[in-house]
Amino acid sequence: MEIKPKLNLDWYKGEDSYSDGNVEDDIIKYIMENAPEDYGRTIMEHYSWPVYYHLTHTRQNLLNWYPFKKEASVLEIGCGMGAITALLCDRCRTVTAVELSKRRAEAAQLRCRAKDNLEIIAGNLNDIEFDRKFDYITLIGVLEYQGTYTNSDNPYKDFLVRIRSLLKEGGKLLIAIENKYGLKYWCGAPEDHTGIPFDGINQYKLSGGKVRTFSREELTRLLAESGYMKSFYYFPMPDYKLPTVIYSEKYLPRNGMLENVVPYYIPSDQTLVVEEEAVYKDIVRNGVFDFFANSYLVECSVGALEEEEEKTVFALMSSKRQREYRIGTKVNTSGQAVKFPLEDNKHIRNHLIQIMENGEKLEHRGLKALPYRMDEDELISDYMDLPLFEDALYDAAARGDADLLWKLWDKLLEQIEESSNTVEQKECIIYELEMDRYEEGKDYGKILREGYLDMIPRNCFIREGEMLWFDQEWTLDHIPSKYILFRGMMNTYIRFAVMHDAIPMQEWLEHYGIDIFLPTFLSMDALFDKMILDEYYAGYDAEKRDEQIYKKNIVKLLQ
Repeated sequence: MEIKPKLNLDWYKGEDSYSDGNVEDDIIKYIMENAPEDYGRTIMEHYSWPVYYHLTHTRQNLLNWYPFKKEASVLEIGCGMGAITALLCDRCRTVTAVELSKRRAEAAQLRCRAKDNLEIIAGNLNDIEFDRKFDYITLIGVLEYQGTYTNSDNPYKDFLVRIRSLLKEGGKLLIAIENKYGLKYWCGAPEDHTGIPFDGINQYKLSGGKVRTFSREELTRLLAESGYMKSFYYFPMPDYKLPTVIYSEKYLPRNGMLENVVPYYIPSDQTLVVEEEAVYKDIVRNGVFDFFANSYLVECSVGALEEEEEKTVFALMSSKRQREYRIGTKVNTSGQAVKFPLEDNKHIRNHLIQIMENGEKLEHRGLKALPYRMDEDELISDYMDLPLFEDALYDAAARGDADLLWKLWDKLLEQIEESSNTVEQKECIIYELEMDRYEEGKDYGKILREGYLDMIPRNCFIREGEMLWFDQEWTLDHIPSKYILFRGMMNTYIRFAVMHDAIPMQEWLEHYGIDIFLPTFLSMDALFDKMILDEYYAGYDAEKRDEQIYKKNIVKLLQ
């Protein structure tokens, strides 16, 4: 096995001061046995939190959307076992990674064994002398530990000052760190570094304060005192460790909704007393999301950033799919929405082209669709700051206007049925898959020759009273129109509880004659998920938790 990255031990002092234990040896073995970043089966077969955390590709979502300059140099401080190192090697010209633990440095070297633009240095950054400066420096889960690893009266400031000296003119520092006042801590989750519930909120008096995080105001002040003139805040959710969506100070969540966010709790959820998802809805509506976001990714610069500099302000990653379908969507300040590959996989480009062509087909059918264009491996459209069709449904439901809701659902069904030519009922895919037997008179709705499965309310803008479709990824031949309508209903009812109050789901199902087909449609959904989602990640990860844990823990408090 050829290992291309250089491992520099000149600054290593012969002792690893922290570790996850012997499981790290197991992880190194798994890295050796598998192709780089192809660890899904191994994670499933040998699941533990350290195995999952160190090997999951979800870690890369923290920066796989960030617009690194291709010719840039990067200093990655605290590379761990290389979860993000390979991504940096792919995006930039040279990468220098520093890691305190020799064992983890060796794991990163092995994991990035094909990268010839990487040097890994084992040792404490404070001891290392560099002969060059860098375009980017990353501090991912590192700053909070400087009370232990920087010997100083003001370790956090002095560490940041030291890093500032390693930045080129115009360079950027990227800091990922938990928010001391993150909502999960108010909900009772143990503090990530000390394991003590409410430790940060209690100003670390319970643990002694050798490890600490900051509020946004505290961190901004610390950065300014350390010589960083400008900072821009991103909010990775559910946190920076396993993010699926990145908000920013210029693009905050709306309508109380957090996209693709499922909280997880490590090492356990045994101290949770509040349901995090439900509280976020109120926090978003009350305009205090940035104060309670679980973690920050901060872009810092020594000189003031140019106001006209293009910046990505939002990113959403579909990373739990099979590798050929893993794509992200990002929004930038130049007014573009960009779909991009999360994997170096030639099939993803074909999938992006298919999205563009699906929109064009809808246009040929007389429907309105957002136009796209391909630029190398990215699919680009104009960013539309328009209300969604689901917003219209939500507003009607919030007012209790059932008559308007029925009209809107009927309009959606009408658009679905206009999107394609039809075939005979007996040609329905339901019968082909033997999910049901053909009988004369069964009303599955029109059987579409080519059904667009993403004709759901959240994939449709409202522009001057017209419906404008976007993100039409998936099609199936000979699919019932009512199945697509059902998908739209399920997606909307799951997202907005108020829908149930205006029109109960059972009433909705009976109205469209879908109640008798419910088991069949649910089976179709399960089959579709199996086609798209990665079997090693779908539903099998740290997100599993007891939905009743909050009530159980409150009862314990009352005993």
